[in-house]
Amino acid sequence: MRLDKRLIATFLMILTSHAMAFTPSAAQISQFQNLPKSQQEALARQYGVDLGSISAGAGAGSAAEAPAQVIAPATPAATKVAPAKVSNNGLPLFGYDVLSGESKGFTVVDDLPVPVDYQMGPGDVINVQMFGKNNQNISVKIDRDGTISLPELGPLAVSGQTFAQLQQQITRVIKQKTIGVDVSVTMGAMRTMQVFIVGEVGQPGAYNVNALTTITQALISSGGINTSGSLRDIQLKRKGQMVARFDLYDLLIKGDASKDVRLSAGDTLFIPLHHNRVSVSGQVTRAAVYEYQDTMTITELLDLAGGAQPQAYLSQVSLRRSNQNGVQQYTLDLSTKAGQQFQVEGGDEIRLNAVSSSLKNAIAVRGEVARQGALKFTPGMTIRDAIGSIDEGLKASADLNYALLVRQINQKQDIEVHQFSLLNALNTPTSADNLTLQEKDQIFVFDNGLEQGYWNAYSNASVSGRSGGAEKEREVIDPETGATVVRNEVTALNIDDADTVTSATEQRKTSREALLRPIVERLKEQARFGAPAQLIEVSGAVTFPGVYPLAVNSTLKTLLTAAGGLMENAYLDEAELSRRAFGQSASLADRINVSLHNLMAGHSNVTLQAMDHLIVKTQPGWQEGMVVELQGELVFPGRYTFQRGETLKDLIERAGGFTEFAYPEGAVLSRDRLKRQEAERLKQINNQLKQEISNMALRRQGSAAANDPAQAIAVINQLEDVQPIGRLVIDLNAAMENDPLANIMLEKGDKLFIPAVNPVVSIVGEVQFASHHTFNPRLTVDDYITAAGGTKRQADTGRVYVVKANGSVELPNNSFWFSRSSDPLAQGDTIIVPVDTDYLDGLSTLTTATQILYQIGVAWSAIKD
Repeated sequence: MRLDKRLIATFLMILTSHAMAFTPSAAQISQFQNLPKSQQEALARQYGVDLGSISAGAGAGSAAEAPAQVIAPATPAATKVAPAKVSNNGLPLFGYDVLSGESKGFTVVDDLPVPVDYQMGPGDVINVQMFGKNNQNISVKIDRDGTISLPELGPLAVSGQTFAQLQQQITRVIKQKTIGVDVSVTMGAMRTMQVFIVGEVGQPGAYNVNALTTITQALISSGGINTSGSLRDIQLKRKGQMVARFDLYDLLIKGDASKDVRLSAGDTLFIPLHHNRVSVSGQVTRAAVYEYQDTMTITELLDLAGGAQPQAYLSQVSLRRSNQNGVQQYTLDLSTKAGQQFQVEGGDEIRLNAVSSSLKNAIAVRGEVARQGALKFTPGMTIRDAIGSIDEGLKASADLNYALLVRQINQKQDIEVHQFSLLNALNTPTSADNLTLQEKDQIFVFDNGLEQGYWNAYSNASVSGRSGGAEKEREVIDPETGATVVRNEVTALNIDDADTVTSATEQRKTSREALLRPIVERLKEQARFGAPAQLIEVSGAVTFPGVYPLAVNSTLKTLLTAAGGLMENAYLDEAELSRRAFGQSASLADRINVSLHNLMAGHSNVTLQAMDHLIVKTQPGWQEGMVVELQGELVFPGRYTFQRGETLKDLIERAGGFTEFAYPEGAVLSRDRLKRQEAERLKQINNQLKQEISNMALRRQGSAAANDPAQAIAVINQLEDVQPIGRLVIDLNAAMENDPLANIMLEKGDKLFIPAVNPVVSIVGEVQFASHHTFNPRLTVDDYITAAGGTKRQADTGRVYVVKANGSVELPNNSFWFSRSSDPLAQGDTIIVPVDTDYLDGLSTLTTATQILYQIGVAWSAIKD
């Protein structure tokens, strides 16, 4: 069908209206929609226009009833928030991210609430509803001359009135001329108007906005202000005259939107280049780059930044200024009026640093106290004032005999150490142990060493949220679960870290070594030539051997107190004190013998020097844990203590000898020392097996063992699970006859098992049916293997061997092994038929592994742990 020029012109007008973001009138859209459907589709295809978008914009009403579409800028909620914009020094540019985002163009809005002071103008649509005697809905639009035409009432001039005044006027006129009618006047679609947004904005140009649009809403629609634009001098111009200036800081900082005025048709919103900028960082609430117009003091700048934080050091504020004279550095004292009134200049960089984190007027209490941490210091304060009483101030695990006071003695933070008795200090206030404290003193209370004790398990632990200082890990036994846990121990010595403790479970027992570590490290650091580290060491038979700080006026007696006292095995007749003498060219060692008997009696209390080392010897012949265990067929089995030199024969005689059912030939002796050796050998064999399997798989990839190593892997897994037993093969009958070779000396931890008579011979390994048979002295090894069904195809019949009841191994010998003239087998023996290594494709180590597994299991299952 041929289209006339009028229809084409109508479509082109609609097309242009959509492309240019103008709103076609309802009459124009209606004219297009009155065309036949086929003509609409043809025009839409020809000009590439979405027919649905044109239809959707038409509305449902007639030209007189349909409200005009209102174009409004995107609201902040619909605007994509852009990341904060930053300056060259990394600080954010304050305020630019608030209005920034993507320009959304225009959005049709016909449901915005209309304020009562809204000024009516041409293009606004008014809805009038009359009900009562007559019911009628009327939608009228204000004409260009500022009037509306109501049916049967004539024109009314409404332009320039507020919306409230218009409601009153229309209601009054209708009620005067129509009796018995109530009137409701509402706002329809608002008029659109064109404004210009130019200058430093994201997308300058002409915009169609509704009559309620304000300065900030228009800026949001334009994509926000560029970083080169000013936030403090936004200019609104009308007919070439400046009508308003808007400072966006008033809205952002004070929340004052009184100057965010509405725009009018034809207005121009101009964003000039920014004015001076200064940056402020450090201890301020809002560190950023700020703009100012004329002049600004540093106090006004801090007000923009939200003020200084409590920890800011205002007496020394850093200001760096760059100008034509170069870079200059200023230090301002903001505690003075002159500093507060200092005028900043464009490009200034101000930084507020934090005050020193060192505590003032404080002391610290650490370790086994009920409440550890920093305390306020008052002149004349003593140890008793800081801790309180024994019951309320200390944990039950606290060592009452040994505590330390660490004191800084100079500006280099060198320390000296004082040792005192908590028992005397807290119970006797007049005692010399109740030391008078000074500022920054630190009191260290140590544990008494009962880490597994009742009180330790139920002691209270406090946790502070602040951390600091280096940490080291230590394995300890959890007293509640018995498990080994790793504990982080704080090693800082600064008084500022006095509140730092470990977690509640880990901190329950702070060890003596952990508390001493930071003190020892600090004393090592302050050592220098001619002034050795103020440390002493004690080793040997004391409760807590180790390195200790050399306290003021330390003596041998105070050192033993620090080490927790002497052990029960200490040798009191003589102890050795090693002393280092520093000469000009060499370091010499001097040894002094000290009688601890005299020391305990109050005599010969030697004063100690730096790097002294006290060695407390152990009593000759002292042994702990000299216990062996007897099991099995003995008259009096059980645990026996012994002295060095006692033998198997001596022990069995003490146990009343054998019972009538005993089988001494099958005795099993387990020894701890051999257990450790056996564990190492099992580990080595395991590693060799893994290496052998890997090498074989590489050499012979096509072999059966390489393709199916399940048997080899199974043996390795069994070896990993094997627990060493440390069995020692003995001849107990020879020992009871006092044979010097068989009657061996006992060792600590030995376990001896005497089995009952067991007339059984076992056959295991590569036989058809591994089994146990009644011992018959007339049968040979071959007979027993035959009784087990014979050997398997993979058996190595040339390497059959016997594990005797006492653990020894009888190797094959063809001239002797299968001869009936000899009788190699005895009760409790085990015949082992190993696997043929050739059958397993050369994995010879498997034979060794198999032998180990068999030998460990034979005759040992009867021993009770």
